[in-house]
Amino acid sequence: MIKRVKKLEEVIDFAWELSQDDLHASYARMESMKEVKREIERAIREENYNIVASYHENVLCGVCIYYWICDEKYAQTRAFLLRGDHDQIAEEFISHIRNQLAGYELLIGVPFTNKNANQYFKKKNIECIEASIVTKLYNLEYNINQKINQKHECVEKITESDFAEYAIFHDKYSLGMYYNSKNLRKDMERFRIFVFRQDEAIHGSIFVKIVRDTAEVVGLFVDKEYENKGIGSILINDMLMQLYNEFGAIKEIAYFIEEDCTDELNSVLAAGFEIKDKYRCYRCTL
Repeated sequence: MIKRVKKLEEVIDFAWELSQDDLHASYARMESMKEVKREIERAIREENYNIVASYHENVLCGVCIYYWICDEKYAQTRAFLLRGDHDQIAEEFISHIRNQLAGYELLIGVPFTNKNANQYFKKKNIECIEASIVTKLYNLEYNINQKINQKHECVEKITESDFAEYAIFHDKYSLGMYYNSKNLRKDMERFRIFVFRQDEAIHGSIFVKIVRDTAEVVGLFVDKEYENKGIGSILINDMLMQLYNEFGAIKEIAYFIEEDCTDELNSVLAAGFEIKDKYRCYRCTL
């Protein structure tokens, strides 16, 4: 039985327990009880969010938090936490969301360690659209103070006034991403975009989303002919310096790197990030 959750107390202990368990966790990873509480309360309160629970013989077996964007026909889970008959509970959740959001694309993220989820999506021929290594940098203040605090002459920060020029470069590489230039511009107050410009042309960019005292690098793009010239490392290090100059000691910066991008991973590790997890994102049409 699927039931809409109306009270925090119904599911918070279950959600926190499974969020800590690599075999059952989902993305976004919730790393404290406070974070779980905030996510559940938001899902109960906001109009474009929902939280539902699965019960079997009055026993709580699953919690699913998801949100949707009507104009984009886009939906994504924020929690997909299941214990018990995984396939049956997953079917119930996806069917419930389909009844509400028919025709939408639904994205579900899980760690590589959640074998039941990954096997279920594979059996159902649900497309895996991202296989990434999750890296994180903690204590930006410490890391940035180990480096020379000097901006690279070819790196610029993009503002509203020059966004139209940047959008042309961005859309060469953002095919299939939610944050194409249109959606990036809508949400631009939450982003910082840095580009590598040489000979009056943009040849690389990195864009990072700021959420309270944390941040997430959403994308790094470099023109193919410039890939082996260290531009990725330059952009990563300049981004860290400029974020520190603007926000101070950011608590955590997450960076998801595609598994076959060895050079990008090496640049990130050299900048002070640590490997934390492996991530899979699945897309199904409802």
